[in-house]
Amino acid sequence: MEKIIIKSGHDEGKSLSVNNEIYLGRFSKGDKKSPSNIYINDKEVSRKHLRFFISDDHVYLQDLNSTNGTSIQGIKVRPGVMYSLKVGDEIRLGSTLLVYQGDDFDEDDFNQDFFTDSNPELEILSEDHEEVGNISAFLDASQVISDLTPDYSKDFTENEDVLRKLSAMAQVSISLGSIKDRNTLLNKIIESIFSIFTKSDRAHILFVNAKTLELQVVKSIDRISGEVGSDKIKISNSIVEEVINNHKSLLIMDALDDERFKEQESVVDLSIRSALCVPLLYEDCVLGLIQITSKDIAGVFTKADLEVLSGIAAQISISLKNSQLFNEIENLFDGFVVASVQVIEARDPTTAGHSFRVAEYTENLAIAVDHIREHKYSDALFDVNQLKEIRYAALLHDFGKVGVREGVLTKEKKLYGHEIDSLKNRFNYAQACYERKQFQGLIDTHISKRLTHDQFLEKKLMIENEVLNESKKLEEFLELIINANEPAVQNSDIPKSISEVTAYSFFGIKDEEVSLINPFEFSKLSLARGSLNPEERIEIESHVSHTYAFLTLIPWSNMLSEIPNIAYAHHEKLDGSGYPRGLTEEQIPIQTKIMTIADIYDALTAGDRPYKKGLSTIKALDILHEEANNNKIDSELLRIFIESKSFKLNLD
Repeated sequence: MEKIIIKSGHDEGKSLSVNNEIYLGRFSKGDKKSPSNIYINDKEVSRKHLRFFISDDHVYLQDLNSTNGTSIQGIKVRPGVMYSLKVGDEIRLGSTLLVYQGDDFDEDDFNQDFFTDSNPELEILSEDHEEVGNISAFLDASQVISDLTPDYSKDFTENEDVLRKLSAMAQVSISLGSIKDRNTLLNKIIESIFSIFTKSDRAHILFVNAKTLELQVVKSIDRISGEVGSDKIKISNSIVEEVINNHKSLLIMDALDDERFKEQESVVDLSIRSALCVPLLYEDCVLGLIQITSKDIAGVFTKADLEVLSGIAAQISISLKNSQLFNEIENLFDGFVVASVQVIEARDPTTAGHSFRVAEYTENLAIAVDHIREHKYSDALFDVNQLKEIRYAALLHDFGKVGVREGVLTKEKKLYGHEIDSLKNRFNYAQACYERKQFQGLIDTHISKRLTHDQFLEKKLMIENEVLNESKKLEEFLELIINANEPAVQNSDIPKSISEVTAYSFFGIKDEEVSLINPFEFSKLSLARGSLNPEERIEIESHVSHTYAFLTLIPWSNMLSEIPNIAYAHHEKLDGSGYPRGLTEEQIPIQTKIMTIADIYDALTAGDRPYKKGLSTIKALDILHEEANNNKIDSELLRIFIESKSFKLNLD
């Protein structure tokens, strides 16, 4: 049976058996029950990170589109591609390191030095069997490696020192590609530097501030006392200026005998005897520098040491520049997202800020879910990248409204403004027609019966009272219509008295019978909730599908790949009554369940909705409780939302 050992990580020493196929990841409680699912307790590992499987007597690895990726022998693999493993291959996922032992494992072979000529090459088996190009290193270090290649004519101690330096340099290279946290990375680099330069006392790493263009110490560590506080960091300006100005590495064998530095105050004050200082250069641009010093011993460092440190600096420079470029691209994309959201919300100024508030509520709740462990989603972990993913999904969840007519987006009442104006004119017309008919009857009676003056006045007074009563009746009807035109936040009953308005008709100027309100107007006024009629609601609901169609066009990175799916389900309900797909609880991602609560809360409390006034927090939470009781939203997430006060904005 094929064996895989966890070499380092939370479950260090654990042996995994590959009989046919196994999956590794941070599975949910339900998925953990499957014997083929191996739980890895590592925050940097995705829920379903990778799989091992056997085919034609070979063991293959396949990354399942994980967030932080997988590497074999320090080389990051491509998601979905199948990689054939060789005995001794090291596989890294997150902070966990695995070693493939094979079927017939030999402990002595496993403990051989890593740097040998017999290391197997990585074989890639892709679905279309395409050739994979060579992977180039950041630095052409062939000369340095040649200088450091063990000479077996020398004694064992000297060769052991060379291997130690090679190992430490490899650790720097691996760390640059695998460690995401900057502080952890810098500590690892200095740890490797101390391992290479065993007689150094202090190591400093400085970066150039991109805004101020000034050098800033980002890490300073004393071999004995550990990390040096910012208030105690002292670095020789003389050495730093020499390196920065000349763009060259500097080796000081003995500062007391070096004409350039022996009288420099900073060198004397710091008691520097030996030093190495190399710039972090990228295309002749200084990004920073690395300086290591020894206080008591002269001649500690050699030219070969300077080359080694320069090689390390070259790798760091490229990594740093790549990081800066990545941050610039990330900031550019973030700016594009923010600008896009603002453009969409500008179509409906009354809801401006909704997407940004929903993003903040959503992120607040996701952090609370991650920190609070006693709940049914205790397996849900949100790292920095996953928080970024859910934030972008929340920001863009209404992007599809670009495909909705502006009149529908901004509709304040059940009837549009021009429709209510037309209805008011009809009421005035009804009153005028009623008056005309009554007074025309008086004239006809006077002509046919030749009323006396007193009879005429009496009849006229009676008609005026009837017209006044009818006018009051129409005014009451109109007030009833105006009230019915106001949208309700929750389902509400339509007043029965509106049926009297529906039954009312009058004769027009041509004696044609005219209804006071037509069936189309009555159907709109009869809406139990909101301001949209069925056709308009279908149009507004289509924004979800428009959002998904737009977001799927964006080539998201692996760590942001779920954004379209998260946004697509934000109007789904646990009981399957949502739209557009009628998903049920098990089919809705937890990120979406979180965002749905945030979206509803802001819709209820925001004072900028066209069809309603904002509700108080207490009233809004009551409505959310009602939704949870009706199995529309997740009650456990709502509890965390309330207890953690995730509804509090930073400005509150």
